[in-house]
Amino acid sequence: MRYRHSKLDRPSRRIPIALTSILALALIGGACGGTEESGSKDRPATDVNAKPEVNAANCPVKALDSATAPVEITVWHAYSALTQKALEKSVADYNASQTKVKVNVEAQGTYPELLKKYSERLGDPASLPDVIFAEDTNLRFMVDSGSVIPTGDCIAADPDSKTFYDDLIPAVAATYSIKGVVWPAAFGVSMPILYVNDVQLRQAGMDTSTPLATLADIRAAAEKLKAANISGLEAPTVMQLYGWYYETWINGAGQTVVNEANGHDGLATKSTMDNDAALKILQWMHDMAKDGLMKSYAYSSDINQYLAMGNKTSTILIDGSRAITSVVAITNNAGKDLGDVEGIEGVNPADLQGVELRILPIPGLKKSGQASAAGSAAYLVKGDKPERVAAGWDFLQYFNSTPSQVDWTRMGSYLPVTNTVRNSPEIKDFFANDEAGKYLSVVMKQLEESNPEFPNPIIGPYDWFRTNVQSMMERVVQQGQDPKSNLDQFHTDFQKALDDYSKEVAG
Repeated sequence: MRYRHSKLDRPSRRIPIALTSILALALIGGACGGTEESGSKDRPATDVNAKPEVNAANCPVKALDSATAPVEITVWHAYSALTQKALEKSVADYNASQTKVKVNVEAQGTYPELLKKYSERLGDPASLPDVIFAEDTNLRFMVDSGSVIPTGDCIAADPDSKTFYDDLIPAVAATYSIKGVVWPAAFGVSMPILYVNDVQLRQAGMDTSTPLATLADIRAAAEKLKAANISGLEAPTVMQLYGWYYETWINGAGQTVVNEANGHDGLATKSTMDNDAALKILQWMHDMAKDGLMKSYAYSSDINQYLAMGNKTSTILIDGSRAITSVVAITNNAGKDLGDVEGIEGVNPADLQGVELRILPIPGLKKSGQASAAGSAAYLVKGDKPERVAAGWDFLQYFNSTPSQVDWTRMGSYLPVTNTVRNSPEIKDFFANDEAGKYLSVVMKQLEESNPEFPNPIIGPYDWFRTNVQSMMERVVQQGQDPKSNLDQFHTDFQKALDDYSKEVAG
């Protein structure tokens, strides 16, 4: 722990009350968003598209030096299962490693519940946490709320921390940057991938050489699986209707969903969802379901998609890499981990025989592996108590240390975000010798090969976007509605949400 010996000016913790309505806009849609009047009242007099100047005074990292008693801070998150345990372990280890700071960690339910609570408290800044681990989709909201400190300010105040951020894998730095400025102080990176049960593939006359690189390949494999009439197989492919996968496929095809370089060059103001890739992907999902080749579950369905793999009612699963430790626990009946997997009581251990899991890069419209970094990120919240800001930063630097990051990967299934952690002996051993580690090594390669010039989108009303994308997917996939008319309507409604958000933050 670094102890510092000079004082810095207190940062301002004034947060415009009008910005609390941004969340309402993001959650319930553009039609119910703020008016032009509410957007102009108490709005920050800044250019939302201006690159912020680095100011070390905004991050009083030396304020712990003058603290005369342990500084208590609060960390909010929305993790569960093994990922929550990984964060709690890091907090416990940090608290035991020093006496200057006491970190209290608090789970806040789901990501939408976390963001809702945070937004509601913007009007009473003293009630905010000192650190928040928020979903990657919240980046633009966090910036526009004026409630968090850019990491560049803290790096300027704490030059020793620069080594970690300079070592970030390029795709990670690009994902969490606006105009080249990285805002979060720590990261939880995962990617969408493909899970395959090779036992059932072989039963259908296929093997590990079967191409599964494109969505067309997935359909071809599903058709063979269905034709093989494998006992117990209900639908060859299974997926949760999570907007992240749809966005990934659009992005991987070289298409944006918004302007301003997918929101990385400034505030996104125009929908670009009226593109061929978005329609082709939606049509693919529609046709897969219509032809009995895919079953789907709503985003709120918890772990049904994993149980379909464990119970062998499906062969191919499209899902995220953070599920790897849980999927391994389910499919291999690893008793020591089963208590950490929510809903595991739904698995009959006798049904877990005959699952030979393989992990592949996410398929795309054109080729596999075209995915960007995503997941979550930790932000340092502004405060009128400099010692708490300093304590939050100190904890986050501990969290970024190699031992803590190793736990973040081995226990929490998040990918290493720096070359140092990626090349550490512990992670090399994990990737080489542990079953979950071997799977994650495939995802790690996908991350390392991701194009930093085309990261995931940054959208102001991202919650509106994600929620309504998922509703559209449910209508098209589960209700069989027409893909094009649904996408056309979504594009129109999304533009309205972007317009309202722009009014709220930019006038």
